[in-house]
Amino acid sequence: MIETKTDRSEKVVVQFGAKTLKGYLEAPAGDTIEELLKGAPLGAPATLRIRSLESDIVEEVPTKDLKAIFYVHSFEGDAKHKELNFYGKSPIVHGIWMRVQFLDGEVMEGIVHNSLRYLVDPGFFLFPTDPFSNNKLVYVMKSQLADHRILGTRSLQAMGIASRKIE
Repeated sequence: MIETKTDRSEKVVVQFGAKTLKGYLEAPAGDTIEELLKGAPLGAPATLRIRSLESDIVEEVPTKDLKAIFYVHSFEGDAKHKELNFYGKSPIVHGIWMRVQFLDGEVMEGIVHNSLRYLVDPGFFLFPTDPFSNNKLVYVMKSQLADHRILGTRSLQAMGIASRKIE
């Protein structure tokens, strides 16, 4: 099989206003969520280029108008899926466990990297804690939040994992 650009692009569902756009994030070839997080720019870009699933046309979407960018496993999702909140057997990560509520009433939980960028950027990446969620990663725009609460933190030292000194 010949791999096309869309095969390598991330599947995203972008929500803004009353509109939802499903498509592929147009980015340099080979970009993955992991590469996106490693090389994340200082702040959100002014626009995103999304190749529409329906029309195959690339749309420029202003990030200031977004609710969130959902990096998904599939475009179908599961409308009957009930979000599993405060999942006790999630992987141990170093971050802040939080619950966010969007202006439209949607609520989700996840892990946010504890950093200065979480405080100063217009949005942040949230790793959903529900292992059965269709969302792999969500970029949340702070302007679209009605509320967000810290539920806890995960400290690697408190879990008995000491940091090693590099000699």
